[in-house]
Amino acid sequence: MDDQRHDDGRNDTSTEKLPGGGDGPPARPRPQGVSVLFCHRGGVEAMRLDPDQPTMVVGRRAPADLCIPETIISQPHARFTFVDGYVLVEDLGSTNGTWVNHKRIDGPVMLTPGGDAMLGNVSAHVVALGPVATSIVLGEAAFYRELDAELARAQCLNRSFAIIAVRPGEAEIAIAKSGSWAMQLPATLRAVDRVHLCRPDTALILLPEASAENAARMARAVAYGAREGGVRRVGLAVYKKAGSSAPKLVDRAREAAGRATLECPVVDESTSRRSKGDADSSDTPIIGASQRELFSKAERVASARVPVHIKGETGTGKEVLARFLHERGPRSGKPFIPVNCGAIPSNIAERELFGHERGAFTGADQSKPGYFEAAHEGTLFLDEVGELDLEVQKTLLRTLETRSIRRVGATQETKIDVRIISATHRELKAMVEDRQFRGDLYFRLNTIELEVRPLRERSDEIEALVERFLKRANDDNGRCVRGIAPEAMALLHTYSWPGNVRDLRNAIDHAVVLAEGDQIQLEDLPPRLLANAPPAGAEGAPLAVPQSDLDEKQATSDKLRSERDRTEAQLIEAALRETGGNVRKAAEQLGTPRSTLRHKIKVFGIKLPNR
Repeated sequence: MDDQRHDDGRNDTSTEKLPGGGDGPPARPRPQGVSVLFCHRGGVEAMRLDPDQPTMVVGRRAPADLCIPETIISQPHARFTFVDGYVLVEDLGSTNGTWVNHKRIDGPVMLTPGGDAMLGNVSAHVVALGPVATSIVLGEAAFYRELDAELARAQCLNRSFAIIAVRPGEAEIAIAKSGSWAMQLPATLRAVDRVHLCRPDTALILLPEASAENAARMARAVAYGAREGGVRRVGLAVYKKAGSSAPKLVDRAREAAGRATLECPVVDESTSRRSKGDADSSDTPIIGASQRELFSKAERVASARVPVHIKGETGTGKEVLARFLHERGPRSGKPFIPVNCGAIPSNIAERELFGHERGAFTGADQSKPGYFEAAHEGTLFLDEVGELDLEVQKTLLRTLETRSIRRVGATQETKIDVRIISATHRELKAMVEDRQFRGDLYFRLNTIELEVRPLRERSDEIEALVERFLKRANDDNGRCVRGIAPEAMALLHTYSWPGNVRDLRNAIDHAVVLAEGDQIQLEDLPPRLLANAPPAGAEGAPLAVPQSDLDEKQATSDKLRSERDRTEAQLIEAALRETGGNVRKAAEQLGTPRSTLRHKIKVFGIKLPNR
């Protein structure tokens, strides 16, 4: 297999200069200002942000700095701030939310030039003005796309890379809330390294082709590289010493950063990793009574070769189930390659999945294996498979039928031995009826179907999940929160969890950071949860409940669920009115799967407006 190195700076790391040395990368110019273009039904609005006018508020009417006459826009809706060449966007308590990467934001988020946000259904696109260099600070989707690609290359070519998690130094804490401190990180990095601000106080850095020794030296350079002085806390995870999957490497780097101190600012998880059988591993499923039947079926399916399709809402843990199938099967010692099909642009999907030959297209200066070859003799997990376009679906079907792939630009096929596990939050059967997904591929992937239930139907798992996430949040943030108050736990049990397990983890992260004592209190939980709780002292409020008093606890649960359902039904009705009864568009606006929205329309008895 062709093992040539790129000519873009990914040379042998054993001879390269340390970041911050005389031969380091030149300073990267920042844009002199940006324009943000807002596209809506009435046309296009634009605003300019620069050092002289760094902040503007967008809303439906004055006193907003920029007015967009759309009913979906709140007054005010969002604030945009120019910070060191980037744009900080904050939601101002709007009704329909501000969205980045298909997620509703509840805190400040940085956008790079070329980045996008959505204000309800109004798009905001950032355009740079003045000199701009290629940025190594990436958004979430782009960062994880590069991480997945580097993981595939490492598995194919048996080489190393590393993930660094960074928390700001004492001198940077004042600007940590805005996230602008992370924009200084590129000055200490190589041109091939990539940065992602996953939280205002935590950045992730991908170090491609870095040996364990060089990764440790670069981690120290980042720790001591703050412009204002002081020391950053850094966690390091090296493939494969700290883990062999992208989620595990990221989690372990963040956990290591949480244990770092001023006296020991760099913690290498690769040399202090937990035992393989650690029950707190993020890959170990928590199986409550509600899911025993599912995992019992998965145990029987694991040893088979046939494709498996996993259904479930976003954030329910479909990848956890896929890893369970892989690790319980005969391929457990071979690669498990997760691929988020929704994060791959359609124009490069074939070459990412199947690889390409040298000279196959402009810029293809060397051959590159795809995800299928990376997963040879192992398992390929195609997450969000419903996002693949029809042409790629046709090639995927042929690959499954012939058990061979043809790289883009190749003349011969290569035999592959891969088990396919696919997953989606979308209703593939409905997509087949709408001719958005090939029926023959659907039946080929759907030999065995497993469905992961949403968290709202798995309340028996919530306490175990809270315990796991509490420990992880303490490690990540250097906190020592030991438990959760009964009234807070009662609310967690009755909340609907639209984002499922991922939503619960974010809620615990939020609460641990805000908690003042050694217990999470009701007021420490995110506002979106508290909005569903009755006022303190009101009848049915989630106060501390003795374990034996089941009737009172059930009454609390019923009242919370009633309030939640009423609020949720109102939001659905508003979205349907705004979209003229178009369920697909309403689902996109609300950030929920179409099948789930249809179910809720039926359960709540909502009538669709006349279209």
